[in-house]
Amino acid sequence: MSDYYDRLETRSPDERRADQSKALLAQIERVMAGPDNCLVADGDVRGIEDLARLPVLRKSDLVKWQAEKPPFGGMVVSNVAHIFQSPGPIYEPGGVSHDWWRMGRGLFAAGIRADDIVQNCF
Repeated sequence: MSDYYDRLETRSPDERRADQSKALLAQIERVMAGPDNCLVADGDVRGIEDLARLPVLRKSDLVKWQAEKPPFGGMVVSNVAHIFQSPGPIYEPGGVSHDWWRMGRGLFAAGIRADDIVQNCF
């Protein structure tokens, strides 16, 4: 059994940066194909260093957008497995992936393995 959760923990900083940049650019392409309330203009983000220049997405913006264009404010939504209703109200579509909640790494670091039973309340 490995001491590491997966290959991501043993990447070099250069490999991690390249993977992050690739994922970021793919996400930006999806966002640019989305609604006109997108806070990113074509060419604004070409790399990770550009993220600091982006405006903050505020909860009040989501409430307004979702009221104007129900149910998700015109946001790009695909492969929805569940929807959370947050105070506001804000409707948050959720998908499915290997580690959707991104808690696997932390649970693994705490010593929890596949044959363990955990009650996780959050």
